[in-house]
Amino acid sequence: MLTFFKRMRSSNTPYKPMNVTIIDIDNESHLIKYKRFEYPNLMELIVNTYYSEIGECKGKGLCGTCVLELVYGKFTNTLSKQEQHTLLVHKKGGKGFRLACQIVLDKNLDGLTFKVITV
Repeated sequence: MLTFFKRMRSSNTPYKPMNVTIIDIDNESHLIKYKRFEYPNLMELIVNTYYSEIGECKGKGLCGTCVLELVYGKFTNTLSKQEQHTLLVHKKGGKGFRLACQIVLDKNLDGLTFKVITV
């Protein structure tokens, strides 16, 4: 049993802090440390860390106020139909655009850089 817990701590688990960089609308870069699944999504991490002017729909993927552009790294999670629709409505349907409220805080975000986009 002790071996199991040692393996859990040595792998990429909720105990290992990770980082994501957010560039705000003033082009200031913010390195934010997070733990896996610490918040339901990236939007809530951003709002609770420093930036409160996004997320009018409270994370439902409807308003488009939390649009981010991936500027560094590779992020391969697929978009839901709702997220695709919201991005298209706000003319941000191109590659690299995502809604922060639809991005889960997991190991796939570690080391990525996103820019907050105003709509």
